[in-house]
Amino acid sequence: MHFVIPPLMTDFGGFGIEYIGSADLQNPFIWYTNPTSMRYHKYRRRTKNKPYVFVNMSTNKDGMCDCWVFNAPFLKRVTVIGVFKDERKLEEYGCSCLGEGDNSPSFIDAEVKERLTKKKIYYYRQLAAPILPNDQVAR
Repeated sequence: MHFVIPPLMTDFGGFGIEYIGSADLQNPFIWYTNPTSMRYHKYRRRTKNKPYVFVNMSTNKDGMCDCWVFNAPFLKRVTVIGVFKDERKLEEYGCSCLGEGDNSPSFIDAEVKERLTKKKIYYYRQLAAPILPNDQVAR
């Protein structure tokens, strides 16, 4: 089975994928981004016959990433949970996460914002001292 996903956010060192698996979120698949490590999947003792996914991180001509599912002949739908670069490309897939955003503030969100604001203020108070003129006299 072949499917495509929008490009993933890999700018900060992660792969950007949290889950790839069945549509009911009960059977997670092993996923690979490196073809060399994917070749060694057949030597695994316990999971060599379970489904696995190869994700090609380079984009194709449509600007999407290609993915292939192996060892799952009757699979019709796949769920992918991840961090994507552009959320607008998810509109055609019927993503349930669109439109959520940060519209549900809680006390934890307020506490995090308050602490980060305090840290930023303290940083600039302590380290960003104004530059003073040199009033030393040569002797």
